[in-house]
Order: sequence, then structure tokens, then C-alpha cells
Amino acid sequence: MKSGFEDRFEQLAVLAHRVAYRILGSSEDAEEIAQETLARAYVRWSRVSGYAEPWVARVATNLALGRWRKARSGRHGDVVVVTDSGDAALRVDLVELLRQLPRRQREVVVLRYLADRSEKETADALGCSLGTVKQHAHRGLAALRSSLTDAPGGCDVRTT
Repeated sequence: MKSGFEDRFEQLAVLAHRVAYRILGSSEDAEEIAQETLARAYVRWSRVSGYAEPWVARVATNLALGRWRKARSGRHGDVVVVTDSGDAALRVDLVELLRQLPRRQREVVVLRYLADRSEKETADALGCSLGTVKQHAHRGLAALRSSLTDAPGGCDVRTT
């Protein structure tokens, strides 16, 4: 196995699964996304090993969003999101809104709130300052809150 990949495999698998699960709401789909993400990471390991966590989070996010879009348009019949209708509507809104955020805001929001990384871990992973992470998290969450509360039957985005 490629140098370093084996040592980080489990950590990266957990990260990819967590991100995909929070977007799709299905553990089985999240597991498939995590597998595909890690296969891609393995092939590109020499290029991505220095920033593996943000790369894995981004790829898992993109794959999950792609799967969600296919399921929504009916082109991927075996994907079913099993949640109550309120959760499903919120997921739909969240996925669409994440796609609309600027790249850096989306990366910060995904790492901080979908991948459960601290501000420092996010800054280290993205190679930026703590202040930059705080700024992008604030702006990204503000955009999400604004869009979600303006939606019919609005909801609130809260962080813990």
C-alpha cells in the first residue's frame, strides 16, 4: 500500500462517511461514497497526501451531491433517502444551498459542520489562518440561514 495511506485510511474513511451521511441521510449510500472517495485518494495519494482531509471531505461532498442529484432526477433508481418528510425537505434545501456557496465557504462549512473539525483543524487542513476560517464559516452560515429562513416553512441553521 502507498506510504502513509494505510496509516490514515481509517481516519479518512470515517471523515468521508460522516460527510456523505450528513448530505444523503443513508448509511449504505455514505459507505459507498466513502469507498469511492478512498479509492480516488489512493490513486492520487502522492499528490493529495499533504492535504488529505480537505481533499477527502471535498470529494465525498461532491460525490454525495452528485448521487443526490441523480436520485432526485430519477436517473439513479436505487438511491432512496429514508427520512421523514421534514428532514428530506431540509436535506434538499441544504444540498442546493451548499452548491451555491462560494468554494472556500463551502469547504469551511463542510469541514467545520459536516466533518466536525475544529476551527484550527480546518485552518490547518485548508492552509489558511484561523481568522479566515472564522470569516468563511460566518459568511457561509449566514448565507445558509438567510436562504433557509426565507424558504416556505422556513427553518433555522444552528451550530453547536
